[in-house]
Amino acid sequence: MKLIIALAQFKPTLNVSENLNKMIKMITQTKENDIVVMPEGCLSGYSHNLEFLNENIALEIEQALKNLQSYTKKHHVHLIFGSCKREGDSWYNAGIYISPNGFKHIYKKVNLAIHERGVLKEGNDLSCFNLEKDEASIKVAIQLCREIRFPEQWKFLSLNGANIIFYLTNIIDTEEHEIWNAHLISRAAENQRYVIASNIAHVEQGCSSMVVSPKGKVIKMLEVDYESLERIQIDLSENSNWYLSQGRKDLLDVIAVGPFNNSRQ
Repeated sequence: MKLIIALAQFKPTLNVSENLNKMIKMITQTKENDIVVMPEGCLSGYSHNLEFLNENIALEIEQALKNLQSYTKKHHVHLIFGSCKREGDSWYNAGIYISPNGFKHIYKKVNLAIHERGVLKEGNDLSCFNLEKDEASIKVAIQLCREIRFPEQWKFLSLNGANIIFYLTNIIDTEEHEIWNAHLISRAAENQRYVIASNIAHVEQGCSSMVVSPKGKVIKMLEVDYESLERIQIDLSENSNWYLSQGRKDLLDVIAVGPFNNSRQ
């Protein structure tokens, strides 16, 4: 199956309304059935100092999510993006999927960064979800930022049927740029799955916004400090279980020990 990924990157602020307007503007540049991918924290804004998260912003985010649902329906696109999100008394770093028919899946970051701990609550559900497109059901998953350092999570998701892993990040660190890009290529090649990565646009970008094939080939890489959206075609027939099926499970296996649901609709 061939799909069009509309890979986007921009410079979020700590103003929800400004970020929402940028997201809507980019959605208007897409075409029907595109899968639009945007960075970690791009709706709420994101910072190493998370004190900006408060009651007012929580309400703004919820209203913005409703607006995004309207625009994905109007333009008939699939939208994957990141945002801090409050549920009850807890804040999470979330990867969010909104479908053209309004279905929403929320992935809550499992491995929090050190500065997030104590402010954000970690997720406990390492799950895939179904992206319904043209009468086909495509199982996919989301990973966030430092989770690139935990390859067992990616293998687990791939073993449980993820065809694409969407990687959303908000990292600024030029010294880590080549390392994090190498991680992305490895995650794609070792699992033989497409990896779609979106980072914020920044002159000191610490990881590229790019599409990596199941063979570890970089199909497209966006310019570092340029707000842009590129439409890229991928072919899921390139996915394979060749390496995953050869693992010595009598010696080592990757299993879930916590709450888990591998397909949520």
